Amino acid sequence: MRRLVLGILLGIVFLTGAIAGDPMIHLISQVVTPIPQPVVRLYDSYNSTYFPYEVKVVYYPGNASGQNLGLPTQWGVTNGGQSHNAAFSTTCMELNQGVVWQEDFAHMAGAALIPLSTPEGMVPGANAMGTRSALVMLTQMVGQPLGVTLADNLLFVEEDSGPGSIFAVNPLNGQVVWYATGLASYAMNNPIVYNGIVYVTVGDVGFNFANFVHYEKGQYDSIHRGMGYGAIYAFNASDGVLLWMRFTMGEAMPAPAVYNGILAYADGGGEFVGVNATTGQVIWMDRMPGLFDSMSSVNYYVLRNGTPLFIAGFTSLTSPYGLLVAVNGLTGKEAWNATLPSPNRPYNTGMGDVPPAVDQQHGIVVQSTVANAEPNGTVDTLVVGVNASNGRVLWVTNLGRGYTPPAFKGGVPMIYNGTVYVGSPSLGKEFAINVTNGKILWQTRLNGIGLPPKAPGGPRGGATYYDGLLWVAGGPYVYAINPKNGEVLTQYYVGGRFGIVNPVIVGSTMFLANSYGWVVTVPLYQVYPDYVLYAS
Repeated sequence: MRRLVLGILLGIVFLTGAIAGDPMIHLISQVVTPIPQPVVRLYDSYNSTYFPYEVKVVYYPGNASGQNLGLPTQWGVTNGGQSHNAAFSTTCMELNQGVVWQEDFAHMAGAALIPLSTPEGMVPGANAMGTRSALVMLTQMVGQPLGVTLADNLLFVEEDSGPGSIFAVNPLNGQVVWYATGLASYAMNNPIVYNGIVYVTVGDVGFNFANFVHYEKGQYDSIHRGMGYGAIYAFNASDGVLLWMRFTMGEAMPAPAVYNGILAYADGGGEFVGVNATTGQVIWMDRMPGLFDSMSSVNYYVLRNGTPLFIAGFTSLTSPYGLLVAVNGLTGKEAWNATLPSPNRPYNTGMGDVPPAVDQQHGIVVQSTVANAEPNGTVDTLVVGVNASNGRVLWVTNLGRGYTPPAFKGGVPMIYNGTVYVGSPSLGKEFAINVTNGKILWQTRLNGIGLPPKAPGGPRGGATYYDGLLWVAGGPYVYAINPKNGEVLTQYYVGGRFGIVNPVIVGSTMFLANSYGWVVTVPLYQVYPDYVLYAS
């Protein structure tokens, strides 16, 4: 009966339209809402310089959230801030209840769709180079080595694939608001967000043959890291319009830092550069021959007189083989440099890999590195605390000896309420350290993380302190840890692999990036049902 009535009504509408003519047909057509078409922009040059690949920006205006999600307006340093604790409260009901979705953005950028449940032996190249090397290469060339950025009402995700891409995503449902592909090289870090602009740095891990020749001849000042292009891009955070870009001397894998309108970045050519964050115009440039920054994202410390110091870790090919370098943020003049005191000696890219954490309240910079290598392939993992004003080493703590981890050598330190939380990839452990004296408060082994030399090791990414618990990502797992004693309360399986990934938490929702190319959101109560018992 209902179908008959519906048929009669449709017939009346059709006949009425036929009698009334075009006006009625036009009236009916206005009721149908057209599907919004994406806005596509193509860029092949900037400032009279061609790009190596055409940058394609695709914008979907209808996918952005229409509500204020209560996210940070700025993301000035990798992992969210000076202390690297990427945890935030929000007024958004959905994020407070816990959002669930997962998307493979690497696949959208042109990579193969690799399910999170894929065994390690099936990842690209595993049958030729072994799972250890294949997992590391996947992180460096396909998925996301680091975590995500939540700012300006959007989730920002970098992807190595395509050869480099960035996605701006609706955090509530994973829908893409805009994305840019065709960046000059791999995009390996957190995007930085400031005053409605998102910054992306790109570069690769390699050294070309000319650099080996320089090394053999002892021409260390001529060595640059990066076989391909390095560059930094500035996009409008809302719609992806390209605002400016700069090529760099060597790779630009580390994330920049921004403070009070000055954006500072370091690269594989020994450059430390400060630019106007809005226009990209160079304010100052430091050249440090013989040094290169691998993955040590820039941080900052503000002196009592209000002057910022920008700080990054560098690798050197001659003694002392690794430095923390601080430059005056207004002039670019070197303020201080620091390294491990004798007899300790930084090893490989250790000092130049890890982003230093800054405790603004205590005036301390914290860095971790591998050091004191032995012919049997073992190293110490050391954590060093440095006076942020003058570079004086305050303490050095040895976390223990293990086999050298591949690629990124240390664990990203995170500071919360006078305690440093840091992982040792060599040992598969998480540590808590007193920030003022370097004393180890506790250490705990994270089961399920394979150790070098057979496996990549972990955890590498910074921990996140939220609701009275420590949240750590390593291997295919997320761990909830009691920060008072190091007790592992849960070991939650996600799949894939977490490289230098820090959980990003807003409300009751955790955002995780993955080496397999996925972004996964999971409610905290799903990771650990009793987490509310620890909330203060």
